Amino acid sequence: MANAYLQVIAHFFAKPGHGDAIVKHLAELAEATRAEPKNLYYEFFRSPLEPDHFVILEQYSDANGLAEHRETEHFQRLGFGTIIPLLERREVSSHMVPGDAA
Repeated sequence: MANAYLQVIAHFFAKPGHGDAIVKHLAELAEATRAEPKNLYYEFFRSPLEPDHFVILEQYSDANGLAEHRETEHFQRLGFGTIIPLLERREVSSHMVPGDAA
């Protein structure tokens, strides 16, 4: 029986022309995040129609995983310090996903 996990869905909207820079930084952030103990999954996707729009899907083993992720050195440096200043806006939602009943 699988345990419940936290699913995070983020939409990042880059300032016009900053999409390529964000790809580079997101790739570095993704690699570091995947090594976190509570991270189960981290992938990001770039829209082919709107190259300044990104969707990030993250999964953490418990409800505290996202908060702990935001405190890491790599998120402080890459997320807050580098990526977020390049965004026009971001939308982040998180949801607990129940474990399997089987």
